[in-house]
Amino acid sequence: MVDAQAVGASLSAAAEAFGASAAPVSLCWGALFEDLDGQGDAEYASAVELIYEGYLLHYRESRACLPGAAREHSLLAGDFFYARGLRLIAARGDAAAVGLLARLMASCSYLRSVGAAFAADDALWATAMGGLAALRAGASATTVEYVFDELDGALVRGDAVDVLAMARAGAPRLGLRHSARLAAALGAADSFAGAATAAGQKDRAAGQTDGAAGQTDAAAAAAAAAAPPPRSGPGRQTWT
Repeated sequence: MVDAQAVGASLSAAAEAFGASAAPVSLCWGALFEDLDGQGDAEYASAVELIYEGYLLHYRESRACLPGAAREHSLLAGDFFYARGLRLIAARGDAAAVGLLARLMASCSYLRSVGAAFAADDALWATAMGGLAALRAGASATTVEYVFDELDGALVRGDAVDVLAMARAGAPRLGLRHSARLAAALGAADSFAGAATAAGQKDRAAGQTDGAAGQTDAAAAAAAAAAPPPRSGPGRQTWT
């Protein structure tokens, strides 16, 4: 069993050069990897969390570093975390795992460039964790990269892409013993997507209401400007 506190402490130690946060670091995908793999490999879980921290520094919000850093500072820290985590896995000679993680980061980079929902990234992270566990159980690189191949193919063809649906469809191919845990992670990503969609719809509705009010005010102002000025005379008020 991986010691989550020890892994979190290692992340905080790695962040010291960039201004470590005082808050304890909670694990994310390293914990899912451990659930799916079940071998208690703390170094591997740490590597996953280092790579994820690099991703967070590039695209979301860091867990280990203090907030408010300049963009260039965050990118540099992200590169450091990513390289440090990937080096731990590469040192084991696991080329297939390195290749899978490279596909993951490339896909997430594309999704960020087109402004996709973060739930799509989360679905790919969950898929990659299943793929890492499957590799260690003897699966081939072709098997674990199936979802990423499907995603790349759809993008090349210009098809509409539903990353969550692709991830769900590809999960059984991994042949995991604890497939229900991967399904739960994908379900959590789906819930995140639903909440984000609802929030977005609420914001858009509020914006439309504000826009309609603004159009009404503008129309009233235009009508007032076009109207002839009031004339002085009995029973009529003079505007100044």
